Parts: sequence; C-alpha cells; structure tokens
Amino acid sequence: MTIKFKYKICFTRSMERSLVKHGESTLMVSVPAAWAKRHHLEKGDAVDMLDEGECLVILRKGKKKAQLKLEIFFEKPDYDEIRAMLCKAYREGADEITVKYDDEEVFPAVHKVVASIFGYEITESKKGMCVIKNLIKEFDFDRDTVFKKIIQITDTMFNLTKEVLEGHTGHTLEKVHLLRDEGWKFRDASYAMLKKETIEKAFSDTYILHIYEQNSTYLNWLIERYMENRMKPVSANFLKMYDKVYAYFRNALAMMKKKDREYLLFIMENRRKLLEDCEAISAKGGQEAKLVPYLAMLIQNIHNPKSVLIA
Repeated sequence: MTIKFKYKICFTRSMERSLVKHGESTLMVSVPAAWAKRHHLEKGDAVDMLDEGECLVILRKGKKKAQLKLEIFFEKPDYDEIRAMLCKAYREGADEITVKYDDEEVFPAVHKVVASIFGYEITESKKGMCVIKNLIKEFDFDRDTVFKKIIQITDTMFNLTKEVLEGHTGHTLEKVHLLRDEGWKFRDASYAMLKKETIEKAFSDTYILHIYEQNSTYLNWLIERYMENRMKPVSANFLKMYDKVYAYFRNALAMMKKKDREYLLFIMENRRKLLEDCEAISAKGGQEAKLVPYLAMLIQNIHNPKSVLIA
C-alpha cells in the first residue's frame, strides 16, 4: 500500500488588530492595507469568511481554500486496513481521495467503508480506481447527542456480547461489525469536529472517544474468538465477571466528573480487584481461560484520562 500526499506550504506573519464595536452587537476589525492592495481590494468589495474554530480566515471573493488531495493504493481487499486508512484521511480533513487497486475485490470494501462516513461519496469509479470526495464541507452536530449516541452504541455492544456468551444463536459477526462501524462513523465525525476545539474543551470528549474505540475493538475480538472456536455458553461465574467489567466501564464514565484524586483512587482500587478475578478464572484453564485476556484488556483500557493526551 502506498500513499501520496499533495499539499501546499504557506508561511504566515502574525498581525495584531483590536476589535471595534459597531452598533449594539457587531464587532469589526480592519484588514492590513498592504494585503488589501496586494489583492486589489477596495471599499465595498466582498470577501469570503471561513470559521476554522479558533481561527477566522478571510479570503478574496472567489478564491477557494486549498484542498487536501490524497492518493492511496490498496494491494488486497482487507476491510480493516481500508477502513483504518480512509477514516484516518477523513479525520485529517482530506477533501478528495483517489483509491487505486489491482484486485477488483477492493472496490466493494471501499464502497462499504465510504457508506459509513459522513459526507464521503464515491464520485467516479472505473477499472482499477475510484475517486472519493467530501461533499459536505461543514456540518454541525449537537455535541451532547453525539456522545450519548457513542456511549449508547458501546452499551449495546456490551449487551450483545453478553448474549453471544450466553449462547444466543441469533447474532452473527456481520451484525457485530455493523454495530462497530456505526460507532466508528460517529467517532470519526466527532474527531473532525473536535479539531476546532482547544485541548481543554476537547479533553473529556477525546477520552470518551478513546474508550469507545478500544472497547469496541476488544469486544469484537472477544466475540470473534468465541464464535471461531464454537465454544459452549460460558459459566455463570464468567458472566458475573463480565458484568463487573461492564459496571466498571459505566462507573468510570460517571466518576470522570469527580476530582482527579477521587477518580484515580476509584480506578486503581477497582482495576486491581478485577484483574485478580481475571487471574483466578484463567488459572482454572479451559475455554474461558482463552477469553479472559479480552476482559483484561477492557479493564486496562479504563485509566487516567490525562494519560490519553500524554500518549
């Protein structure tokens, strides 16, 4: 797989201006005379203004913002690899992606991934390549609703996993993957939205996204291991342990509102106990010992949220 980046490097000079009040609610700022002269702007001319979070970009009317265009080559129809690369490009703000491939089985996987990303559409396709464009340049979600949705999807994944472990036969890996991808759809849109926020404002939201991303992966691995080995329903003791891990996840989110010291004490005490319980199950051997590592990963994923930013 190869990736080519097309970009433009600009050198900018910071200039300070004071805001002037005009009327009851409008604030005004002047533009540098040299800049206006260089772009042949005069009184009454229109300009375009782009809201870039903490930055307000002024463009000469009709001048478009430089687009980020990428070219990606996929050697094989590996869905997880395709999804990871396209979602990464989306979060980095790619406006157009040219996807190339020799194996025509790559296209169905690309099509499936694109369908789960807000704003991306395949605008051109032919033998060996397709073009993906972001048709929705700006979108605005209700922050609280989005993160409630992400947590709700995580809850659903925990409950679905438990039903699988109990021996319910109505669930398939495809159903699990669709649920995981739905969560990733909101995750990627949220990351794009948070790029406009300061670290302080985006702190707790970034942590929730990290928790979702890792937990959805570990739960997916747990189900895959269980299904691939055609295991029997797990014991009541294992399900009790699983319920403890789920409760730990929910309580950790609630404890984030507490002071750092209270949160860390909660994490350290509960993590130690849960990991000891995992070791006890693993020591007994059998099929459940093969599933314990995924419970341990879920437990380890809940930690001091500030370490996410440090990492």
